[in-house]
Amino acid sequence: MTALATHHTLPAGPGLHELPSAGLEHLRMALARVQAGDAVTLATGADEALVIVLDAPHGARIEAAGETFELPVRTSVFRDEPSAVYAPPGTTLALHGPLLAAVFRSPATAQADAIGAYAIRPEEVETVQRGSGNFTRRVRDILPATRPGTRLLAGETINPPGNWSSSPPHKHDRDAPPDEAELEEIYLFRVEPGQGFGLQLSYATDPPADRAIVVRDLDAVAIPAGYHPVVAGPGYGLYYLWCLAGQGRELQWYPDPAHAWVDTS
Repeated sequence: MTALATHHTLPAGPGLHELPSAGLEHLRMALARVQAGDAVTLATGADEALVIVLDAPHGARIEAAGETFELPVRTSVFRDEPSAVYAPPGTTLALHGPLLAAVFRSPATAQADAIGAYAIRPEEVETVQRGSGNFTRRVRDILPATRPGTRLLAGETINPPGNWSSSPPHKHDRDAPPDEAELEEIYLFRVEPGQGFGLQLSYATDPPADRAIVVRDLDAVAIPAGYHPVVAGPGYGLYYLWCLAGQGRELQWYPDPAHAWVDTS
């Protein structure tokens, strides 16, 4: 039976809060809450890692592999473009506060030996509008396959109030080139205003199974398999940071044939 998505509420206090493995083999996430004057350190070990800034009222200072990366102020994921730091295996990272950041990790391949730590700055992130009608949304590609890395892919999606995304529904849980790539995924949500909500659907067709998850600000959803469309609550903007990892870095998804007729232009 297809493993459906799981819902996770991360702790509110300072520190590095790891998301449970939740059935994922290739992808891990932690939420770093760092107070002013403090720092959180971690070692990547055999993994590659990507640190994405969510909130940095005075800018972010991230140390990696002996380098210090100074990243710009970010006070709203809805209005400010993202910045990030990629770290290869064998790197010690230090995240200095005040800072709220997501840290994604995946076991690196041998190709990582040729990659050094580097920053991704707002002006390097491409933002596009996708969909039409009530499934129009903005998508920011932070770590596409064109940037150095071995497994990780990452970006951000912003739904206007009441709008859908990851729609028409698609999945990416089979290694079936050229039609589909096997990629696990994690969504980390923000809502504006903060008391709002959205809905994450998770379903499979063979055999049939479905689940609806209410998502609130800074909730996470782990998606090992299945279709996974998202909708914002009326009146509330919905943002989610997404990261994928699996077999290769080709972002090739398979649309649900029942809904593939919907015009995505």
